Amino acid sequence: MKKKLAVLLGVLVLSSVSFAAPKKQAPAKGGTSIENSLDSLESQLNKIKEMEEAKFKEQERQAEAASQRLNNYNNMKNKIDERIAEIEASASTSIFEKEFKAKVAEYKNLKTQLDKEIAKEQKIIDNFEAIKSVR
Repeated sequence: MKKKLAVLLGVLVLSSVSFAAPKKQAPAKGGTSIENSLDSLESQLNKIKEMEEAKFKEQERQAEAASQRLNNYNNMKNKIDERIAEIEASASTSIFEKEFKAKVAEYKNLKTQLDKEIAKEQKIIDNFEAIKSVR
């Protein structure tokens, strides 16, 4: 995870530095070309920091949204578990036992899909927490 983060940040830095390469200037008298170079480097560094901060804020928003979705998914999962338990408890004593068992299978299928979504949202949150811990 840290390697991926390092690679992504490296690519971000290289791409922003290559796009923001200083223009070649004719050397001026005295130290002004050095001063201009320093100013240009400082400007580039500040731009990179701003880009990094913007990316971090975006990932933070994504993690917050994922957290909200995760809470909703967990509530849905709990409700599905309750329904499955209710149906399984009463299915064997019902005339429509077959139909109830079919509904249990559908609920279990839905629960499997929900588990995949939960894992996806948890990964988004975990990735953000890893980035946050490196900062």
